[in-house]
Amino acid sequence: MNSRIIKTRYRVYKDYLRQTGQTMSKELGRKIEIAPTPKKICRQNGILKEVSNSISTARYLQTVYEQIKQKGYQIPKILIDEKQISRKSNLVGFQMGNWNVFGPGKLDLMTPSYVLHEEGHYLHKQKLFDQPLYSLFSSVRNIFRPFLNKSEKNILTEDYMRAYNEGYFRHLPMKESLDRGYIKPETYEDFSVNPKKYLVRNALSSMDEFIAEYFSLAVQGFKFSPEITKRYKYFHGPEIQQTFSPNEIDKLVARRKDLEWLNVII
Repeated sequence: MNSRIIKTRYRVYKDYLRQTGQTMSKELGRKIEIAPTPKKICRQNGILKEVSNSISTARYLQTVYEQIKQKGYQIPKILIDEKQISRKSNLVGFQMGNWNVFGPGKLDLMTPSYVLHEEGHYLHKQKLFDQPLYSLFSSVRNIFRPFLNKSEKNILTEDYMRAYNEGYFRHLPMKESLDRGYIKPETYEDFSVNPKKYLVRNALSSMDEFIAEYFSLAVQGFKFSPEITKRYKYFHGPEIQQTFSPNEIDKLVARRKDLEWLNVII
């Protein structure tokens, strides 16, 4: 396709993204939708660059979700949308109904853990809908009161520090976040000295985040303390089936880096 046409005709750009999404959807067996970047951003960055951002991100997500599917997990529909996740935000993705939504300009921040986290959200919601009404009510009720007691919070914090020491956060994109301006230099320096308070913060924020964070680590093979696993099961956390080996995670990170050269952002 003539690059000049892609640059000058927004409709052709949208059609190209739609066709690409359909091709990937067929390969994955689940819908991948790429929402076109707004015209204003395309005028600023160039449509070719926006095509590159969206397609390279979609290819990476396809790779990760294919492996998640091969492990025996149900996967969601996938939406890549600049409108819902602006490149100015440090948010990589979020879960919405049957969809996992991601931003096209976040490939260099996207690790397998981020994708597994959103997969955990999706599987948890699916499992809750399969529960008897009383169990569903019990889980919803716990959203409005502390979901972990003080002792459990301390145990969870130590679990996260153990996971950090065992290398489960070796691909955390702290340097990339600093370079992109998503975190301050003092935060980066503080993390290097005291990572504990940053690693566990999201898991302590709510029951839903606790479930997704637990799933993301557990599906990579990390073993939580019995007290934390008991709480995870009480909240109907998704069953941990096959897990990813460290080598498989490393290969997924390498795949992301192979695609980064296509993800041109100015």
